[in-house]
Amino acid sequence: MKNYQKKSTLLVLFGLFLSIYSIHSQTNNDITTYNWFDKTIGRKNLDIVNGIPHTNPYRTVEGNHLYYIDQYELGNITYEGQSYYNVKLKYDIYRDILVLNPFGESENIGINVITAKVESFSIKDKNFVNIDKKDPTVPEFTPGYYEENKIAPDFIFYIKHHKDQQKVVTEGMLFYTFKENTSFYLNLKNKIYPVKNKNNIIKLFPEQKKQINGFYLMNRELKKSDENQFMGNLMKYINNSLSVQTK
Repeated sequence: MKNYQKKSTLLVLFGLFLSIYSIHSQTNNDITTYNWFDKTIGRKNLDIVNGIPHTNPYRTVEGNHLYYIDQYELGNITYEGQSYYNVKLKYDIYRDILVLNPFGESENIGINVITAKVESFSIKDKNFVNIDKKDPTVPEFTPGYYEENKIAPDFIFYIKHHKDQQKVVTEGMLFYTFKENTSFYLNLKNKIYPVKNKNNIIKLFPEQKKQINGFYLMNRELKKSDENQFMGNLMKYINNSLSVQTK
């Protein structure tokens, strides 16, 4: 009965999906995905595969993409309390969608993993958690996937990966570009704080003003080349300084 209900739900979702996209606008990869989905729908599948087909309708400028990494990477995922290891994953950070490449299938095939059932996943040694609650005091801290860095039990640094879209018309054709727009947050003793700039950080840790200024001065090049790494290192540095002070 459970399998029958899953199949019925999948068929309804897939029918809605097809109604949105015209057959004439499908790319070759989309058609491959639909064919795979149609072939597989009647089989007994792992729960993790029960999402809708992933498509990328955006024609992009060369070297531009909407993903965290523009290829499938081996990773792990915890889905409905069950852990799956060494599965091929790709993270669409523009639409905040985790994409699974089913085992043994062409990488042209992608399934959107059902977000509400994902607890966490990891790609390239980065851990992501699904935060499903809003914080009324920090409205920009919206539900979704966040890179999680547990520096200490009561000091957790989050990175929200996102890309903004822009339209570009070249030789009469519409293209899209995607530019990364990352946000940072700190869970300090179970309270969320946005981490925006140096002054904002100093307000959070006024007793660390000298150390924070020194860190910025010594790591200017890293901040320019890799702000995510810079901020992660800074949070570790601040936590270590706080630990030393309390000893």
